[in-house]
Amino acid sequence: MIRHLSYLLALLYCFVWLRIPDIAGVAFPLQRMVAWTALAVILARAAVKGALPLGPQIRSFLRVAVLFLAFLLVNLVQKLAYGETQFHLLYFLMDFSKYVAIFTVAFVIYYALSSGLAGEERFVRNVVLSGACSILLVFTFLSLYLLGFRSDSTLLAPSFGGALGVWPTSGFWPRLAGTAAEPQQLSVLLLTPLLLMLTRASIRHYWPLAGLGLLAMLLSQSKFAVISCAFVALYLLLVYKEKRKAIIGVLVLATPFLALLLLRLPTFADTLTQGTEAGAFVERLENLVLMLDVIRNHAFFGIGPGQYGVFRGIILFGDPGYAPGYYPNMDFLKIFAEVGLVGFLIVVIMMGSLIRSAYRAYRQVPHGKQERYLAFFLGALAIFCNMLIGYELLHVFFWVNVGVLIYLAEASHKPLQARNPAPA
Repeated sequence: MIRHLSYLLALLYCFVWLRIPDIAGVAFPLQRMVAWTALAVILARAAVKGALPLGPQIRSFLRVAVLFLAFLLVNLVQKLAYGETQFHLLYFLMDFSKYVAIFTVAFVIYYALSSGLAGEERFVRNVVLSGACSILLVFTFLSLYLLGFRSDSTLLAPSFGGALGVWPTSGFWPRLAGTAAEPQQLSVLLLTPLLLMLTRASIRHYWPLAGLGLLAMLLSQSKFAVISCAFVALYLLLVYKEKRKAIIGVLVLATPFLALLLLRLPTFADTLTQGTEAGAFVERLENLVLMLDVIRNHAFFGIGPGQYGVFRGIILFGDPGYAPGYYPNMDFLKIFAEVGLVGFLIVVIMMGSLIRSAYRAYRQVPHGKQERYLAFFLGALAIFCNMLIGYELLHVFFWVNVGVLIYLAEASHKPLQARNPAPA
């Protein structure tokens, strides 16, 4: 069962928006439902077989994750004890369940791979297949939009005023969202599968799809798409060292054409024309001011997990029900505003530890797996950078990368551990 769930999570990597119909107005993305199912299976397996064999890195990760979840419960008690009138239990439970889901994904993928229940090659193929299917769907949605097709269905992809999977703009070209929640997310969602397509073992078969994936990221018209392209260039330079001069030459020649393409796209053109008055800058600045105000006035415990949308509705519109599910950009500031200093520091420690251990493990990974490891590492690092201006922390695809990285890092130490076993 764990094997099948881990493979399913890999296949769903790029399908952030895939969901069942809303229940009582609450959305249930399929990725999270699989994560909650996996948690139940893991707990049942531990109850039957006892303690699960775990390595030191995953144990450290679990300790910090459990500490953070425990603090969220302390935060809940504090809000209920002091009778916070603006605190809504439903939104706390929704965010709490999301944190449980993402931590579970990292653990289940690690455990499935490290225990041999899931095969590494098949798992990676499933991630690549997820990216390939998503890329094809992105351009299918674009074609349907240009042909005039409109739909209000939101089960497979978001619908923006009837435009399925695309975000209409003032110009001819819409912004592509595909199977992601919105265009900015697409600009990092496709990165890990795309990098895996560019490994030496896969590039011969997948380079056309990788090229389409790169184009899809650019047509998302997100400013972060430029950074994602930089990560792709960095990956090629690190992997194909013998061809660096040729790669650099192609990059130099392609840069003017890339800049011209970006200037022709309506969102980039509007941003350059409007400057800081562009809608994206205004919304981010508005959220930044509100979150800094929350941090200043609720520094220790914050306003409570999942409560930012309610707070924003009260401050800006005088209505807590205006958009209670609103999720701002800038993940880390949101965490600080909602759970306060202690919760924020726990997350910072977790992220810092993951990045440090992943970076240090790269040189120790067997040569045959370094390209794969680098793809997951750069994919995760790009998503992490996007969290500074986006909202990817509570989405499953980032934590798929984390689970694989912990597994590959620990697998690289196993021969040494076998020669020098730890004392009982």
